Amino acid sequence: MKVGVVLDGRRTAAEVAELARLAEARGFSHVWLSAGARTKDHFVRLAVAAAATRRIRLGPVAVSPFEMHPAQIALSLLTLDEAAPGRATLVLGAGGDLAATLGPPRRGRVEAVAECVDVIRAMAAGGEVNYAGAHYRVAGLFSPWRNVTMDRLYLGANRPRMLRLAAQKADGVMMTDVPIAYAPSMIGRLRTELDDASRDPRTFGLSNWFVWNVQESRDDALRLARRQLGFRLYYIRDVAASIGLSETDAQELEARQPEMIRALFRGAEPWTPPAHVAERLIEHLTLTGDRQGLDGCVERLLEFERLGFGEIALAPHGDPAAAIELIGAAVIPAVDRAGDLRVS
Repeated sequence: MKVGVVLDGRRTAAEVAELARLAEARGFSHVWLSAGARTKDHFVRLAVAAAATRRIRLGPVAVSPFEMHPAQIALSLLTLDEAAPGRATLVLGAGGDLAATLGPPRRGRVEAVAECVDVIRAMAAGGEVNYAGAHYRVAGLFSPWRNVTMDRLYLGANRPRMLRLAAQKADGVMMTDVPIAYAPSMIGRLRTELDDASRDPRTFGLSNWFVWNVQESRDDALRLARRQLGFRLYYIRDVAASIGLSETDAQELEARQPEMIRALFRGAEPWTPPAHVAERLIEHLTLTGDRQGLDGCVERLLEFERLGFGEIALAPHGDPAAAIELIGAAVIPAVDRAGDLRVS
């Protein structure tokens, strides 16, 4: 399983470059730079990171065609690929915190993402681009690239229609906060869609954005996890039953989530769910603990791999440099050893 790291979208270009350099040195496969309503320009900072690295793949997660026109997304992605040949990648989404602040359409989002994929592919092919979709139009735009191999285009997908679109048009999927108990149904649905699209699942990237929250003390880890639970609730109605929460719990969490996120953006203390609910969320939607529990975290990652995830995108709580060092020293070697044993 390939291990990537998700960096906080608020970090400076210099910080992103230094953390990318460290991740590359510690054996990570990807650096993902998170987007959102508090973020900065992802592509500019990733270009700075490209100059500091040589191997690691670099991409934003997730960019929406409701915050950038598909042609501009294509221009930014392909320019990043010039700076990091064969390493630029991208997760496209149908929403997100930033898009939500700009008044995205209520309907047709999946179709708009499909058109965005088409425009990016056309720009990568090069020459004159003319495209007339229901949502986006491009007329007489000349792409300066020629036959760029862009086989690193992921969709951020947890729901059926986006999974279907990914199977039809993308090179991979990044799911978000999918717990082990819910993963088989998600992966089964995706594989059905890939089969229907006559796609080989062995060449299709399958990743899961998941929180990495191993701290010096368990109390510190739990404090960090509780504070950021609002970010784990985007799909809570989907996964609640699989992690032992009631429909009533799920409804309250869904209703409270916007105020929890706003509190974090404002630097205030967010509402915290009842203790038994918070414990379930932390247990199933994060890898949380101290270093004494590291083996358990590794085993859960290996279970994700056994279920079918060929990649994992770990989003660190706390100090990202410390997390990268720990994952590089203790997690990536263990994952690699397990892979070697399976091959032999």
